[in-house]
Amino acid sequence: MIQRIRMTTTLDPGLLRDLTEAKAALARHGIVIIRTIETELEPAIMAEAKDSVASSPRKLVKLKEDELDRFMEDLRKASMKSAKELASLYTRLLAKLGMEYLGELVKELEGIDQLFKWSRIEKAVEPVNEILVENGFRKVQLGNPEDLSDAFKVELEEKWNSAFVRFRLIAEQAVEEMKRQDASERSAPESEKRKRPSRKR
Repeated sequence: MIQRIRMTTTLDPGLLRDLTEAKAALARHGIVIIRTIETELEPAIMAEAKDSVASSPRKLVKLKEDELDRFMEDLRKASMKSAKELASLYTRLLAKLGMEYLGELVKELEGIDQLFKWSRIEKAVEPVNEILVENGFRKVQLGNPEDLSDAFKVELEEKWNSAFVRFRLIAEQAVEEMKRQDASERSAPESEKRKRPSRKR
């Protein structure tokens, strides 16, 4: 079936080369994003959480020292878990780039693109907000990618987007080429039969 088109060398060598290079570039930028999330997201969330706690000194003084320690540890664990889960999600999404069937991969690209957005990353604060609200503190939010780093903003909003658009265009072009090849191969036998002279006398 067409949707099960394999990524094979039946493609034009130039197109296959472009597809391979575009996929590798997209994977590189994805890895940078994942590594930044693994190292920078949790500290950024905790910085916002500490500001929330510090902005309510009256509530803060009501907590005993051991209660405050447990509270902060809960916040830290929640932020670490959220960052880890997001990094794992992105790792699974990048793994889809290695799918054997290009047609199936192209169908996945829209979803992958939507998840590699700041709007998804900033949701990582939600588990921490649940803990803050339960203890009477205000919710926090990550304003923009610069809350992690300036380099991350460039990587996410410029480099990743550019690499994604290029890969998607080439992948779609490759799928169309494979569809044409598949259609040609399916119709060739029937054409040959019609052209072949009858053996009946």
